[in-house]
Amino acid sequence: MKSKQLILIQAFCLLLCTNPAIGQNRISSPYSRFGIGDVFPGNNVYNMSMGGISYGLTSPFFVNSANPAALVSFDTLSFVFDLGAYTRQSKLTTRDLSETANFTSLGYLTFGFPVTRWWRSSFGLLPYSGTGYHMKDISVDEDLGRVTRDFQGNGGINQVFFANGFALNRNFSIGVNAAWMFGTIERISANTFPDSAYRMNYKEITSTRIHDFSLNYGLFYKGTTKKGMNVGAGLVFSNDTRINVTENRLGYRYFISSLGVDNVIDTLLNEPSVKGNFILPANLGAGFSLSKTDKWLVGADYQLQLWEKFSYFDQPDSLKNSMRVSVGGQYTPSVSTVSGYFQRVTYRAGFRYSTSFLELRGQQLDEFGISFGLGLPLPRTRSTVNLAAEIGTRGTTTENLIKENFIRFTLGLSIFERWFIIRKYD
Repeated sequence: MKSKQLILIQAFCLLLCTNPAIGQNRISSPYSRFGIGDVFPGNNVYNMSMGGISYGLTSPFFVNSANPAALVSFDTLSFVFDLGAYTRQSKLTTRDLSETANFTSLGYLTFGFPVTRWWRSSFGLLPYSGTGYHMKDISVDEDLGRVTRDFQGNGGINQVFFANGFALNRNFSIGVNAAWMFGTIERISANTFPDSAYRMNYKEITSTRIHDFSLNYGLFYKGTTKKGMNVGAGLVFSNDTRINVTENRLGYRYFISSLGVDNVIDTLLNEPSVKGNFILPANLGAGFSLSKTDKWLVGADYQLQLWEKFSYFDQPDSLKNSMRVSVGGQYTPSVSTVSGYFQRVTYRAGFRYSTSFLELRGQQLDEFGISFGLGLPLPRTRSTVNLAAEIGTRGTTTENLIKENFIRFTLGLSIFERWFIIRKYD
């Protein structure tokens, strides 16, 4: 690996390791209180900058973690290393109030490589969902005075995955992805009575540890039209999956000291290591792409996830089925090494629209985003530094709900290296 690429990787690792909590709090949204938090698409900056399209894409220079069957495009002598980080800034508004929030997190860390002429593999680390919120509700009781209800949540679910794609022939491939899902979600609720000297406060803390496997599958078709254009079509699906969890539940009454510390009076709830599960619902996604080699690409995706079947500790929830539509593309003026640098830059754009699994006060929340990106080639290599920005909105102020306006920046590095070649000259 060339020294410049090593320096870039070291810089990325330094950036991601400066704050060890960066991978835990990767969201700041009141809507992450529900279900298992905000669910992430699991795409790299290549896909993010084109509206999130992925199911019908295949490339020898990027790891497609959304469709394992698309991995078959890796070169037989190549190794691909992708990593990225992102930051998101949000403005939360109601009809009367507004608040800003921001966070930064590791986006992804993936590796792709050939195994045989017909078998390609990849593995890595991806975030699956994130929980991060802090809300207060203050009311006035005639006898007790002010009553404050405080809700906090943090943590999330990660996944270490091992994906494999198998070429059936020149056009068709199948794939399977096995992921170990792990992480901890902590939720805290507290009732306090600041105007009462005799009414004790109550706090309940629930810590949920996730630890189980999940599987998903993929199909992929690639072909060439009579006019020399490349066609790609992909399908991904997964069944309902029962994910094991362990909960620790603690509830106690307390007074708040002058230093702001909880002075516990007595414990009313103490249930360590309660075993249970939640149902990760079935998922179906389809996509296609049309491209001209090393010149341009357009594509679209559709995803449906059956969250109505979600349950937690065998208790059903009121979640709704979610869907997502994405459209995007990219254009590279020239890949010739004699062209000017900006002629070899890849320009990307796309948009997406989705409905979430949340329906609050009769309003099913939707989300819309427009994305832009650049692929900046490194000298004398097929490796690239990739940038993406997405501007979007989620939710509504109708029925006094919260609307989120956000902008998200993603920085990624894709290293493409040829292995297993015996060099005659150094």
